[in-house]
Amino acid sequence: MALDLETSSFTFDDLAKKYGDFYAPYYDIKVDGTKLSDDIALDNLRVETTIDGTADSFSFRVANAYDITKNEFQWLSTFTLGKAIDIGLGYVDKFTPVFTGQITSVVVDFPEDGAPGLVVRGMDISYLMMKGTKSRSWNKKKYSEVVEEIAKTYGFKTNVDATTTVFPALSQSQINDYHFIQNLANLVNYDFFVVGKNLYFRKPLTAMTAVMTLEMGKTLRSLMIDHNLAEQITGVTVRAWDNKELKVIEGKSASVTKLGSNSKTGKDILGSKGDFIEHMYTNVTSVEEAKSYADAILNRRAMKLVSGSGECIGIPEIRAGRYIKLSGVGKTFDQPYYITGATHIFDDEGYTTRFQLGGNAV
Repeated sequence: MALDLETSSFTFDDLAKKYGDFYAPYYDIKVDGTKLSDDIALDNLRVETTIDGTADSFSFRVANAYDITKNEFQWLSTFTLGKAIDIGLGYVDKFTPVFTGQITSVVVDFPEDGAPGLVVRGMDISYLMMKGTKSRSWNKKKYSEVVEEIAKTYGFKTNVDATTTVFPALSQSQINDYHFIQNLANLVNYDFFVVGKNLYFRKPLTAMTAVMTLEMGKTLRSLMIDHNLAEQITGVTVRAWDNKELKVIEGKSASVTKLGSNSKTGKDILGSKGDFIEHMYTNVTSVEEAKSYADAILNRRAMKLVSGSGECIGIPEIRAGRYIKLSGVGKTFDQPYYITGATHIFDDEGYTTRFQLGGNAV
């Protein structure tokens, strides 16, 4: 099964049935399409997924890579730099894809104590988008059309929500493709991230079906939620100078689109104490563009009101870019949250999933 950002929702009982009550965690790893030999013993397998501007990554240690009798490392040809790798995690013989990418680092490790080992690391193919800088331009294009064009040069399957404004000219100036698209996403408050061979450039707070509900004391091992006003503001004003009309272009932010049933955003809370407006001066060319940028800044900042982290038994379906619900932690906190990062850890203690959360209402 190819790695994708699923939209299905599961109960804990559904997954317990699928994975045999979560007994006997195991992994399924293929390098260039070939399953790893059972003779290769891995430990400290870790897969990290994120939407925060870095590539998804993995690492593991081959514990028995060193042949003491031959004084030589085995399987170096298996873990060659640049080879494709696919990782599935699960239990017994039921696996769910969690990573697709390439091997980008192979380290021989001779620790002071213990046997030598081989540490293998890799990233998804978005790391290729972060290499080199480019300068080019487009005429009469939307942001979404430019993203589609760039994504296809890397062989991505695209999941792109159309933007509205057609720009007379758009330019990419001495910046890599990844950060150029990230900048476009910031201008319109879109989510931009990669899952395997799929590139997402989408409107915020979409595809909000929760992957599952985790209950404190039962399916949720630990949890920390932080409500924090430090990054909050009440509004944004974006201004620019119109060289043709010789006048100021100005756009002001409107409202924050809430996630969950809580009633107050950071804007609402601070609004009772005064106006705390951020002023931006940039090179927008229309009131519509200025307003869109102002809304984007406000809503992106709003998502910093709520942050958190949690840990549960290893569940491969939990990954960055999806939503999750919590229960058993009180009405204020029993809410849906955006998963901004998820780490799957497979070690001597078993299989654990840790995740980071975001939200914008309290």
